[in-house]
Amino acid sequence: MGATMKFRMFSAQHIELADIARDIVAHVSALANGTGAAARDPLPALRLAFSRAVGAHCSAEIDCLRAHLESHPHVAAERADMIRRFHDELLAWRGSLMDCNAHWPAKRVVESPAAFLDVFTPLADALYARLRWEEQEFYPKVLGRKPVSA
Repeated sequence: MGATMKFRMFSAQHIELADIARDIVAHVSALANGTGAAARDPLPALRLAFSRAVGAHCSAEIDCLRAHLESHPHVAAERADMIRRFHDELLAWRGSLMDCNAHWPAKRVVESPAAFLDVFTPLADALYARLRWEEQEFYPKVLGRKPVSA
C-alpha cells in the first residue's frame, strides 16, 4: 500500500475512532439523563467496535512508522523526542482505555452512567486531542506529510 493510501486510511480511521467515541458518550449521556433506554442497548457493540478500531489503527500506524523510520534513520534521530512522546502517550492512553473497559462492564455502565462518563469522557477528549496532534504535528514532522482528508 502506498504512502498516500496509508495516510488516507489513517485519516479515515481517525474519523471512525472519534465518531465511535462520540457515539459512546452520547449514548451514555442519554442514559445518565434518563432519556436513553437500556433495552437492546447498543453500548456493548459500540465499545467492542471502539476497542477493535483502536487496536487495528494503532497496529497499522506503528507498522507504518517503523517502516518509515527504518528507511529514514535521520528522521528517527532528529525527531527522537516526538517519536518517544508518540509511543509513551499511546501506551498510556491505551492502558487507560483497557483499565476503563476492565472496570466498567456494560451492566455497571447502565447502573452508573454518570460515573462511567467521568472516566470515559476524559479518555475521549484525550483521543480527540491526540488525533489532532498526530495530523497537525506528528505526521508532518515525522512522516513528512499530512494525511489526505477522507
